[in-house]
Amino acid sequence: MNGFGIHGKQVMSYIDQSLGRNESLHYKAYLPTIRYVVGWGSLIVILAAAIATYLNNFGWIAVLLVLLGFWLFVAIMLPIWTTEIGVTSQRLVYKCGLFRRTTKELQLRAIEDVNLQQGLLGWLFSYGKVELHGTGVDDLRLPTLGDPIDLQRAVQEVIGGAAQAGRVAPPALGMTSQERTG
Repeated sequence: MNGFGIHGKQVMSYIDQSLGRNESLHYKAYLPTIRYVVGWGSLIVILAAAIATYLNNFGWIAVLLVLLGFWLFVAIMLPIWTTEIGVTSQRLVYKCGLFRRTTKELQLRAIEDVNLQQGLLGWLFSYGKVELHGTGVDDLRLPTLGDPIDLQRAVQEVIGGAAQAGRVAPPALGMTSQERTG
């Protein structure tokens, strides 16, 4: 989330701030569009109900509805505004939170599997979950994403490009540790 901070200086995203000297951002994932639709839709419907309530001389209920509408809108939109998921030349970065930042990073050379969970509606509307399994590290389950196949492809392309350049040993994506050791 790029913007301007308290002192008028441009604020960089966490991923941009955490890039190493020889590291570049290859892909930035996003949360599905349906979350925006639900957030804005909820706000519009509740504000319309507040206006109707006010016009029927129930001013205090209208005020409560306005407060509820804005609270619900912020509750739905805050994860969208504060979540960053990106694939750099060396790692996958997942950051969430505004006042309490939580980050999870997985070195690309440690990734063994990139799995996609996508049902019929996810396939039709292009959203789903991506789960990454690594060697010697915990699994990383990402929240529901828009275009999860693009993230899956980006991870595999960066790993493949690094392996061809001789920078990292190519992981055996899709194989279990028993299959690799024989």
